[in-house]
Amino acid sequence: MSRKDTEERVRLLRSLAFHIHRKEPAAEALSSCFEAEGRGGRHRQWRQASAVLDAEGFVPAMIAAGLVGEEAAIILEVVQTAGDHRLLSRAIEDLANYFDREDD
Repeated sequence: MSRKDTEERVRLLRSLAFHIHRKEPAAEALSSCFEAEGRGGRHRQWRQASAVLDAEGFVPAMIAAGLVGEEAAIILEVVQTAGDHRLLSRAIEDLANYFDREDD
């Protein structure tokens, strides 16, 4: 993954974590993040992931967007189901930190 792709992924994950921490439902927060990243015709992958979000839900959209792998998705599904927005936002922020360190 290129440095630019990693930076976009980290930015989107941090934005998502922020929205969720402020008690915005996960699916709505992800939709908002896709819209923000996709303005001006950038990032066609966000449009596809947005369609997955509408059809299949939050975690499948995270996979479709390339934000997480299947292993992380399993954990996110459990955390999301638990209904603790602080825990979910922290998990997503920690993923962003992981990808940010990985790129160094």
